[in-house]
Amino acid sequence: MFAARKPVAEKEVLTVLRASKLRPPARVLDLACGAGRHSIAFARRGFAVTGLDYSDDFLREARRAAAGEKLPVAFVHGDMRDLRAHFETKHFDLVVSLFNSFGYFAKRSDDQRVLKEVYRILRPGGAFVINTLHAGGVAARLRVPMERGSEPVPDVFMIDRARYDKVTKETNAEWIIIDARGAKTRVLRQRFRQNVYSHAELKTMLRAAGFRIEHAWGPLPGGRLLRDSWHQTILARRPAVKG
Repeated sequence: MFAARKPVAEKEVLTVLRASKLRPPARVLDLACGAGRHSIAFARRGFAVTGLDYSDDFLREARRAAAGEKLPVAFVHGDMRDLRAHFETKHFDLVVSLFNSFGYFAKRSDDQRVLKEVYRILRPGGAFVINTLHAGGVAARLRVPMERGSEPVPDVFMIDRARYDKVTKETNAEWIIIDARGAKTRVLRQRFRQNVYSHAELKTMLRAAGFRIEHAWGPLPGGRLLRDSWHQTILARRPAVKG
């Protein structure tokens, strides 16, 4: 279902590299890497890449894709709230959280915990690029609950429903996927929620974790952050050691 976004990953990675000024063979962690499209794009450019995700299904797909291109990406099953279980302190030159992979924990304090973990595993001077929902855009677009249908692949139909709760500052979404490719039609329902932060809130959280804000824009591939931008992207950096 996300195959159509693979070509976009190349442009998104180039945007991140231009902003962070990173050069190979630096160490990169793709946090919540999913099926690995960004991990692979970094690896093609000679970076030492690790991808971490909680989904075994996504990780299997990512490993197959990397193996198909003979790229040495290390894919790890893990929880982003506890990166110390997998990585040493001050290990990575760049950590990325791309394509809206932040904010899915029930407790907002866990989101802050993730940022602190990212700070811990970054080397001094290392960069963190985070792309997530932007409260202004979510409030504007979901003023009225949304429902839309699509056919992402032939004979697989998807109904996407979403609403925004202004009190709890979270989106609640439901996917209904109807697979009519076989003799028997299958229906899958998936519900999920996501914490939504304003730009000011996210910057405050990053600073509380120890980061210095360096650059911000709206959509991941580039473009200004506007009041009604659906996504926000921030480049934050762990300060370099002085002296």
